[in-house]
Amino acid sequence: MKKIMVTVLAVILTLVTSTSVFAATPGDGSKLDKRIVKLQESQQKIEEIKARNLEKQSKLATKKEEFEGFKLDLTEHRQDVLKNRENNISVVELNNQLRLTLAQKQEELKDSGSVIPEETTAQLKAHNAQIAELANSLKDTKGQIKDIVEEYKGFIKEKDYAAMDTAFAEIASIQTYRLDILNQINSILQEMNNLL
Repeated sequence: MKKIMVTVLAVILTLVTSTSVFAATPGDGSKLDKRIVKLQESQQKIEEIKARNLEKQSKLATKKEEFEGFKLDLTEHRQDVLKNRENNISVVELNNQLRLTLAQKQEELKDSGSVIPEETTAQLKAHNAQIAELANSLKDTKGQIKDIVEEYKGFIKEKDYAAMDTAFAEIASIQTYRLDILNQINSILQEMNNLL
């Protein structure tokens, strides 16, 4: 039954198409010409769409390459930031050890009944004042990195790679500044330990 239906439909379709072809005789060229023009216009539109699609694909490939480049840069920056963080933590740990050693030396002197000379006491007080000043400078930077990280989350959503790169540079700058201050504190603590 299906085969008969398909055959009948094929015959009808053939008759309809042949009738339209015969209807467009050489004496009736305007209809045929219009049809050819419409088909050519249609073909032109298809070619334009293909060209636009190729252009979009090439732009997409370029953006993908650009993204991959930024991704590599951001990974390097992230590693640098993590390395800076480790360095800062190491210096903080060293400073804490120096403070502990200093406190232990002061306690030993106190327990032994020894008196620290006034000149040494004055130097220790001066060093403590310097450390307090440096500690205040550290406090001024507290929370700055956290704020940048919060902004960074927005940059990720917006896919603003340049802003992400700038954020990492700002974080690295703050970390470097903090490391410099921590190293200064470290030097002062060593001098204090040497005084005792």
